[in-house]
Amino acid sequence: MRQTSFFRVGQSLVGLALLVLLLPIVGHAFDFGSVVDDVGKAVKSGAAAVEDGVRKVIPGDEGKKAGDGETAKPTAPAGEKAVKKSPEPARKATAKSSVFEENKESTAAGGKVSDQAQKTTGTTAAKTGVTADSPAETASSAPVAASAVPAAATNAKTNKGGTIFAKEPINPASPPPGVAAFAAGDRIYGMLKAAKPWKSLLGSSDYLIVYIMIDGQQKTSRTIGLKRPDLLAVDYFILDIAPDPAAMSNYSDRDIIFPEKDGLKFGPELFTKYLSELSPGKHTFRVEVKAYGDIYASGEFTIAGDNFASYAALLGEIKNSSGKQQKMPKPGMTDLALEKEMLALLKNGGWPDVRRLVIVDKDWWIDRVSGGDSPVASRHIEAAAAAKDSDGSYYYRHVTFHQPMLITGAWGKLQLTDTGKKKPIPEENINL
Repeated sequence: MRQTSFFRVGQSLVGLALLVLLLPIVGHAFDFGSVVDDVGKAVKSGAAAVEDGVRKVIPGDEGKKAGDGETAKPTAPAGEKAVKKSPEPARKATAKSSVFEENKESTAAGGKVSDQAQKTTGTTAAKTGVTADSPAETASSAPVAASAVPAAATNAKTNKGGTIFAKEPINPASPPPGVAAFAAGDRIYGMLKAAKPWKSLLGSSDYLIVYIMIDGQQKTSRTIGLKRPDLLAVDYFILDIAPDPAAMSNYSDRDIIFPEKDGLKFGPELFTKYLSELSPGKHTFRVEVKAYGDIYASGEFTIAGDNFASYAALLGEIKNSSGKQQKMPKPGMTDLALEKEMLALLKNGGWPDVRRLVIVDKDWWIDRVSGGDSPVASRHIEAAAAAKDSDGSYYYRHVTFHQPMLITGAWGKLQLTDTGKKKPIPEENINL
């Protein structure tokens, strides 16, 4: 269409020029300059016609108002829907890819575990610890005090969940009225309360993504793993903020996986650190459990005072108490031959007096060169090993072992690749 328009305009110009040149001259002498002027006018007129034709075929910006600098919004290709990106973390499919990686923050350098991890055998549910529902009754569905659960200041969709905060330990079967305001130095207990059992909300996932905001600013977010069916079958979760160490229950259950940040466990250890850093005045502390735009539970309280240093001392007491509660991780699988090989590598690596080793993972994880269906580079598995320290105390570490894929397709020699930080453990708890 565009070529046809240009051709017709060109024809008109040529014809007009020939007509002017061949017209008979009657009544006056031939004026070459006049003819040239006429041709020039014709050419200009034709050019204007060409420009107008081009504008009709290819609209320009002449219709845009002065100062308009916006470009057209991109649209999806024909046949495809535009997808809005979620602000939440992308790896939601398995607890392994979130809880495991979060816990890796406490792992010392010594090898990098591939982000492209897949199992060699078994189902995803078996690997991640997700199991079938088991019959369990939920706790009382008593409404959460409105004063303790302000409306979420967010565009995310809510599921009518809340959070109870109190000055005394909370009994899920008979929760107390919520407390909305605390003073510096108060003990603070908390309970997340969802509208439905976690299993109904999380689907195949077995972890809660918890966000902490102070004075409207996000401090951190971490995943808390729930590794037992009954933990997912209820609609609540105890998440204390600044509890009395003697009444603290957060860290006593090894089927609840609290990741670490800056050497502190998510939960009372990290929360009391945040409280101890507050400046004199009034502050807000907010908790949200959400994923992909859905808020499953949320709530906030205010805390005021001239000095928050008492929470630094409480942090030390909580760390000491959580250390006394510490137990070895539960075994994911038993393989005596593999365990023997692992112990030999630890001994060769200079570990003193290894008291116990358990394989934490339920199966091997596959490491690919660049994800997807790319070639397999290796496989890895995680264990936990307890040992006696030089001062007579005991600790355990998370350790990771790799086997490279050989050119023959067989697995190569086992290698110790990651060694985590020491976690204190009472000697009497090592074999529990």
